[in-house]
Amino acid sequence: MLSWVEPVVVLVGGGVLSLKMLAVWSHNRSAAHGIVAGKLAPNNLSPNSVCSEGETANIASLAADQLSKWENLKDAVESLSGRFIVTEQDYIHAVFRTPLLGFEEDFEARYDREAKCIHLRSASRVGYADMGSNAKRVESLKRLVE
Repeated sequence: MLSWVEPVVVLVGGGVLSLKMLAVWSHNRSAAHGIVAGKLAPNNLSPNSVCSEGETANIASLAADQLSKWENLKDAVESLSGRFIVTEQDYIHAVFRTPLLGFEEDFEARYDREAKCIHLRSASRVGYADMGSNAKRVESLKRLVE
């Protein structure tokens, strides 16, 4: 007679392996869209992303009446182990990895000099929900900048 332990170990191991394969797959994809018509791309309608710009905005932008806040944001991204993909005068794209399984999440920021603010977008590459990790990261970055 088979013990219940073996099937549980196989099931859990298969689940973890499947999640890790998704993490590896997400490494090759990007949820970042860059600047579209002068703005950050619209927010996804799934709960695994946040954005401060556009009709689907669900977070506040970061007030930035001084260029120093833009520079501070770059330092804050580095301090949270973000890996820069693109750094331009008024746009950055960085990638963060989730701690447990290494899923990659894209972070974008656009410095709006006219409105004196920094628009932020953070989105998971795979899945539907992110347990709030993108929103938490954006709020942590805001706290580090202010």
